[in-house]
Amino acid sequence: MVSNTLVQGYILVMLVLANLPFLNQRMFLVIPVAGAGQRKSFWIQLVEWFVLYAVAIGIGLYLEDSIGGIQHKPWEFWVVTLFMFATLATPGFIWQYQLRRQLWPHR
Repeated sequence: MVSNTLVQGYILVMLVLANLPFLNQRMFLVIPVAGAGQRKSFWIQLVEWFVLYAVAIGIGLYLEDSIGGIQHKPWEFWVVTLFMFATLATPGFIWQYQLRRQLWPHR
């Protein structure tokens, strides 16, 4: 049986990865893409988000393989993981596009 701690830790990692594009103005926390006081373009955030989704899936496949082998998954599984990742990204998206403007309107 899989440890609950492993599953909860993986979901926490997915939560962090899903929100990274919206919580900072650097691509992958390293590459500056916006000038001082400017924000990243939505399209850059979207590309970064999809790359981090692929990283999260890679981590999940690694964990699955280390537990006992990778099983075949139908297409429905991948759609559910994509929408789960999108749902986990909601706090960062709200922070970037709605809450930040209300808290600091001059920025």
